[in-house]
Amino acid sequence: MFYEKRGGDEGVPIIFAHGWGRDHKDFIPVAELVGDAAPLVLLDLHGFGETPRPETDWTTQDYALAIQDYLETELGITKFKWVGHSFGGRIGLRLASMSQSPVEHLFIVAGAGVKLPQPIMRRLRGKWRSWQFKRKKAAATSEEDLIALEKVFGSPDYVQSREIGMRDIFIRTVQEDQTAELSKITCPTTLLYGAKDSDTPPAEGRAIHSAIAHSAYVECPEFDHFSILSRGRHQLTTLILETLSGGKAQ
Repeated sequence: MFYEKRGGDEGVPIIFAHGWGRDHKDFIPVAELVGDAAPLVLLDLHGFGETPRPETDWTTQDYALAIQDYLETELGITKFKWVGHSFGGRIGLRLASMSQSPVEHLFIVAGAGVKLPQPIMRRLRGKWRSWQFKRKKAAATSEEDLIALEKVFGSPDYVQSREIGMRDIFIRTVQEDQTAELSKITCPTTLLYGAKDSDTPPAEGRAIHSAIAHSAYVECPEFDHFSILSRGRHQLTTLILETLSGGKAQ
């Protein structure tokens, strides 16, 4: 794995894991604000940035096990705090729900990982849209036609997953529902969501919060899926520093 080390030499390391289609650079502004308060490791997850993709269609559980093994064998890190944005949050939930979890504090930023009940009209619209896509896909006569259809019917991440050669992993991981595993998480957990996030809406964060016993939920009214990391970096940094000083997120 490619990673960037920052921060100080003392204390429990903080591992930063980015979202789908992103890389470690998303967390550099937060790492700069945390400074020398703890050792910091910013990862490029497998298949993104400078880390090669897995040879098979990994699940988030596969990601979690591979990362845990890498941190222990290559960096000597057996216990850590985990900060995961979006897809990195999915992996963090897996790590924290292990029977002998290496996670001492879990930070989920606009994280996914649970399936919310959908209103019947939204489910029907989704099924209709899916049927239209499949019908038109069957009639496509070229790869260019197929790509054009995907851009109309698919999410930006779905479209990009073809471009970066990660379609199989994307489909497998976004279909996961970790709801049944969340009660196994016993470490302190802090959830940070933007009220304007349409990719992983606050309802997902509140559902995760309600399922994890020792968790705190923070919602920022003016941020969306990505600005929660950019303009919201001060809020995230404050939450991280509070835990380092023995405080508790409210």
